[in-house]
Amino acid sequence: MRKLGAVTAIVVSLLLVPALVGLTAANAQSSTSPPKNLKLVGDHWTPWDPPPAGPDAYIIVKGDTLWDLAERWLGDPFLWPQVWDENRYILDSHWIYPGDPLVVPGTPTVVTDQMPTEDDTPEPEPEPVARAEPAPPAPPPLVPIADATDIYCSGYIDPEHIPSDLWIAGRETEQIHVADGNVIYLNQGRNQGLQAGDEFGILRKSHDVTHPTTGSYLGTFIRRLGRVRIMITQDNTSTAVIENSCEDIHDSDELVVWEEIPVPMRRSMPPFERYDVTPTGGATGEIVETSDRRTAAGEGHIVYTDLGAASGVSPGDVLTLYIEREELPRLQIGQAVVLTVEPLTSTAKLTLTVRETGVGDNVEVLQ
Repeated sequence: MRKLGAVTAIVVSLLLVPALVGLTAANAQSSTSPPKNLKLVGDHWTPWDPPPAGPDAYIIVKGDTLWDLAERWLGDPFLWPQVWDENRYILDSHWIYPGDPLVVPGTPTVVTDQMPTEDDTPEPEPEPVARAEPAPPAPPPLVPIADATDIYCSGYIDPEHIPSDLWIAGRETEQIHVADGNVIYLNQGRNQGLQAGDEFGILRKSHDVTHPTTGSYLGTFIRRLGRVRIMITQDNTSTAVIENSCEDIHDSDELVVWEEIPVPMRRSMPPFERYDVTPTGGATGEIVETSDRRTAAGEGHIVYTDLGAASGVSPGDVLTLYIEREELPRLQIGQAVVLTVEPLTSTAKLTLTVRETGVGDNVEVLQ
């Protein structure tokens, strides 16, 4: 019975071969002309709508046919319909195009009528494949820790302020104070190298700053007030417009070449440890000035510390605010983040406070 079954299978296979060949010939007669609706897909031309190539896809090259590919992949060119069946976006099997992807069919399973015997050795079990560890989650994005107003409308402590030789000499209107959009005049022009389009920052010398504990001189407090742009120059004067202002602009306010100050970025702020008063080992200092010289500052206000570049402080560093007490643990009262740094001082924004803070309170760089 087994021999008869095998002979029958061979006869059926021989009968099927002419049928497949005839089918191929019939299809060829209906496909003698290539499709004319070619379109550019990616970097190649094709009349079909190929799907995106998967990681294991085969990319068709010049000279390929489904017949040859079936022989290469399946060991029998007569199995080309299996290749076509996996890639039905190809509407005519006689026309495949270089650059289009093909899904490679799996090796066909051969089914026989032979039953296993006692002598048959079972196939060994495949070795377990270790599962790849999932990729770590992406870190949160960097976000600004302040806005432009916090930086361009604050100030800094200049240890050796040298007044600028360029300043506001007058204004177009008779009003005492001018701001955004008002026209002003500068004391220099084309003879001094100025030209239309030049931009300058507006500064104002305010007051001397001394250290609250040592009494030593720290420098001059300089306020940032806005930005002006020259519209036209004369020989020794210029006509300019106030682009931005933080407050009223006065005659004699100083002008310096405009420089963009980047807003520091962080992924997040560290948690505020109110009762864990163990020092982190960072540089320590004091608040030496507050915005508008206020006696009490809170969340959102700007303060100035005696920690600068010489102390290793950089924009974006986080400060812990605290009050030192002789016989009790220090009292931690908030957090701040450094915006800009000078040689011996820094400007910081209070991001969290649990009580008011002010000049003389302590700060520590969070390590």
